[in-house]
Amino acid sequence: MNCSTFFMPIITLITAQITVLDLAQFRFGSKKLFTILSLELVIQTAASSSLLLFFGYDQYAKWFFVTMDIPAFLTFFYISKRRDLRDWFTILITIFLNFSISIPSMWFSLRLGGGYLWYNLFRLMIFAILFFFLHTVVRKRYMQVQKEIEKGWGVFSILPVMGILTLCYKYLQFSKNGDFSNILLTCIITVLIMATVFLVFNYVFNQLHEKFLIQEEKRILSMQNKAQRDQFEQQKEMAEKTNRRWHDLRHNTQELIELLETGNVDIALSYLKEQRGMAEVPKVNYCLHQAVNSILCLWAERSRKADIAIEINADVPEKLEIEAMELSALFANAFENAYNSCQRLPKYTQKFIKVEAHYNGKRLAIGFMNSCDDDIRFEDGMPVSSKKSGGIGTRSIAYTIRRFRGTLYFGAKDKVFTARFVLNI
Repeated sequence: MNCSTFFMPIITLITAQITVLDLAQFRFGSKKLFTILSLELVIQTAASSSLLLFFGYDQYAKWFFVTMDIPAFLTFFYISKRRDLRDWFTILITIFLNFSISIPSMWFSLRLGGGYLWYNLFRLMIFAILFFFLHTVVRKRYMQVQKEIEKGWGVFSILPVMGILTLCYKYLQFSKNGDFSNILLTCIITVLIMATVFLVFNYVFNQLHEKFLIQEEKRILSMQNKAQRDQFEQQKEMAEKTNRRWHDLRHNTQELIELLETGNVDIALSYLKEQRGMAEVPKVNYCLHQAVNSILCLWAERSRKADIAIEINADVPEKLEIEAMELSALFANAFENAYNSCQRLPKYTQKFIKVEAHYNGKRLAIGFMNSCDDDIRFEDGMPVSSKKSGGIGTRSIAYTIRRFRGTLYFGAKDKVFTARFVLNI
C-alpha cells in the first residue's frame, strides 16, 4: 500500500471541515475553534490511517461512517452555535458533496490506471472548484436562509438524505460487479436533480424573503414609533414640570423671604435642599438640534449618576432631512445600549461613554464608544444581545441607517465597544 493511501482520510476530513466552517456558525472564538478542529483531525486521521494500513480499503470504506462521520458529527454539534435541524441539514449537504466529488474523482483515477494518488489529486481539484462556487455564490444566500427560516429544515433534509442513500446503494453495487459507468451516471443525474430542486427552493425563498423584509420593516417601524412616543411623552412631562416649577417660583421665593425674615434659616435651608433634589435634568447645550440635545442631556445625567464618565462632542444642526423623533430615537437607542453595557460591568470598574457627531452638509457621522465586557458576540456584523428578546434598539438603528442609505459598524476590542453610523441627510 503506497503512502498516498494515508492522505485519503486527511483530505476527506479537511474538505468536510472547510465546507462546514464556511456554511455554519459557531459558538467559540477562532483560536479555540482551530484547536478543537486540529485535535479532531489528528485523532481521526490516525484512526482511519491505521484502518487503511492494517485492513485495506474495503474495510476502510465499510467502517468509514464509524471512524470518520460519527466523530465529525459529534464535534460539529459541540462547536456549533445553533445545534438544531439547520446544522443537521448542513452536515447532510457536506456528506453529499463529499460523495459527489469522490465518484468523478474515482472515475478519473480509473481512466488513468487507478491509484490513490490520482484519486486524491482529482478530489482536491474538484473540491477547489466546488468550494469557490459555494463561497462566492451560495454562502451569503444560505446564511440568510438559515437566519430567516428557523423551521422546516427537517423536511429540507429529506432531499440530501435521498441523494446520499442513492449514491451509497450504487457504490455498493460497484463494489460487487466493478462496473463504474453506472454509478457515475447515477451521480450526475442525482446532482442535477438536487440542483434543480434547490433552484426551486431558492426561487420560493426569494418570494418569502420579500415578505419577510416587509414584515420586519413594519415591526421595526412599530417599535420605533412606540419608542419615539415614549420619549416624546417623557420630554413633554419634563417640559410641563419645568413650566410648573417656573410658574411656582415666585410663590417659592416669597415663602423663602418670609422664612429668612422671621429667622427660620434652618427651615429655609431644608426647603432649598428639597427643591434641589426635585430639580429636573440639567440643561446643557450639546448641539443645536433640540430633540437630540434633550436625549443627550437625559442620558448624560443618568450616566453621571451611575458613575460613568461622559464625553460629548456633538455637531448636529437644528434642521435636517430626517424626522426629529426618528433621529432622537437613533441617539437614544445607541446611548441606552452604551449605558446598559457599562452597567453590566463590575461595580468598581472604570466606565466611560464617548459620543461624537459631525455634519458636513451632506452626511451626519455619529460615533459611540463605551467600556464593555470581553464576551460580546457578533452575528453578521451585528452585536447579539444576551437578554431574551433583546436587540430591538440595535435593529431599530440598523433600519434607520438603511432608510437613509447610510453605513454602520459595530466592533469590540480591548474592552471598548465602538458603534459608528453615517446617514445621508
